[in-house]
Amino acid sequence: MKTGICELAYVPMRAGLSHKAEMISQLLFGEVFEILISRNDWLKIRLLHDNYEGWVEESVVTVLGEDESSLPAFADCHVCCEPLVLSLLNEKDTITVPSGAKIPVSAFQSGDFFVNNTKYSLPENSKQLIDTDHRQTIIKAAQSMLNTPYLWGGRTSWGIDCSGFSQFLYSLTGLKLPRDASQQVNFGKTLNFVSEAQPGDLAFFDNEEGIISHVGIIFEPGKIIHASGKVKIDTIDHQGIYNKTLKRYTHNLRVIKAIL
Repeated sequence: MKTGICELAYVPMRAGLSHKAEMISQLLFGEVFEILISRNDWLKIRLLHDNYEGWVEESVVTVLGEDESSLPAFADCHVCCEPLVLSLLNEKDTITVPSGAKIPVSAFQSGDFFVNNTKYSLPENSKQLIDTDHRQTIIKAAQSMLNTPYLWGGRTSWGIDCSGFSQFLYSLTGLKLPRDASQQVNFGKTLNFVSEAQPGDLAFFDNEEGIISHVGIIFEPGKIIHASGKVKIDTIDHQGIYNKTLKRYTHNLRVIKAIL
């Protein structure tokens, strides 16, 4: 298996071999991928953590080959809950990696890590944040991202879509959700009533064709936090999401799932 890794803050993953093709997701710093196809300076890749596939420009990623010594370090990763500034080599250069970026857990003991011959150093006193209360972890992180702009295919606090938001929040607890809402809905236990939902549970919504098209996170009883225009908190009931500013329902509730 030929693999690669992202060493930029993020790289657009596109539906086709062109910068004009739709951005369907993003490849974030530290994420490792399998190379499926190489064609016309573009690579079709599959992310190892969620099996999501898309096209990236070959020149902006690092191809590792079939035997790369740095890969074991990235097998056990910490997911950044907020942007982090890393120093490169002689510490004269830096890179700011986004929320959702992957950093080897071992780096929090050693203070640095390598990808090929590039050495990355963490800021002094960097600590791996561990919270055993997964629901609290999700709600705290979700609240910190309020007003993040909506971005189709986005996965960071610089721009995020609804399923990227839920996938990111659950990754902070060590749980690996699929990329899209239509895939995420297949996980967890179905709740019969909105009143049964707890903070951190996922609410899914469908369109006129009955297709799952949106997901949000229960924030507190009767409230949901979700990415729609921006990350915001709205009211939810058995019918769906009610936007008080618009004075109407904007999303039709399909099901609520308890994942934790």
